This record gives sequence, C-alpha cells and structure tokens, in this order.
Amino acid sequence: MTSIVDHFLIWWLRSARYPWSRLRRRLFEGGYKDRSLPAAHSLADIETCLREITWTMDGPLHLFDSISYPQTVWAKKKDDCDGFAILAATLLRQWHPDWHPVLITAMVRPMQASHTVCGFLAPDGLAFFDNASLRGECQTYGDIVNKISLNAKRLVCWDVRDPLTLGLVEFHVA
Repeated sequence: MTSIVDHFLIWWLRSARYPWSRLRRRLFEGGYKDRSLPAAHSLADIETCLREITWTMDGPLHLFDSISYPQTVWAKKKDDCDGFAILAATLLRQWHPDWHPVLITAMVRPMQASHTVCGFLAPDGLAFFDNASLRGECQTYGDIVNKISLNAKRLVCWDVRDPLTLGLVEFHVA
C-alpha cells in the first residue's frame, strides 16, 4: 500500500526536484556559476577532489534536497550526496565525456536514507561514485540503485538524470 508520503516522494522526484533545483540555482548560486573547477585526469584525481568536500545536510533554503551547481559545491567545500554526485559527474564529463556520467537518485523510506550518486559507463561496466568513494562494477542502473538503497526499509522510486541539464533519462516506481 502506498502512503501519502510515498506519493509525495514520487511526485517530488518526477516533477518538482529538478525545476526547484534550477530555480534555486538561479536565485542563490549565480555568483558561483563561472568559478573554475579543478582538472581531473583520472578516477583517482576525481576521488581526491571529492575527499576535499565535507558532507553536510541541506539547509532550509534547499527546501527538500536540491542540486547545487558543481562550482558551488567546490567553492564551499561542503554539500550532501547530490553535491558529491554533481561534482563527480561534471569532473568526469570534462575528463572522459564518452563515459556518460549520470545522476542516479533512489527515494526510499525512511526519507533520510534517500541517496544520489554519480553513475558512469566505465570500460568494465557501470561504476559509481558514492560520495567520495568509487564503487564497483554493475550491469544496470537498477543494480546501482539496489546497492545504494540497501540500508533502507523500502525503495519508493528512482531516477536517472543528465547532470548537465538535469533532464530525465529514466524514471521508475518500485
């Protein structure tokens, strides 16, 4: 049985999170957009950059889990999982665009266990950055979702997004 909270999470991920993120970026992060990002020439370089970021929960102006510009994450050196994911995806896209980095978000119950990672097509299969850690090979985006939602009671829905435009690639209700 789906609850009101489940319906909210499905609506939020499918329809509201990304427009809110775009609006929030325009309103509050315009000064960061033109800042430069570090150069990465390997997966190890990306991990090193991500280790410089401190995990912190989104503040009240984020409403519910918005995605900042990668330049904002790098300049402030703090964000939550989606900040790590957008920074990793941007650095990957600059270094190796043919690996097609994407943002993968699993909305789960309890909501606090929801998580976003950067997935990409490595030579040995799909891999992903889970905050500052590079994690193993997977066959599908669904495999990545299963790995990142292990600590949750229940998966509600998940999506795959283009990190440049935040455009939808895939959406699934569990």
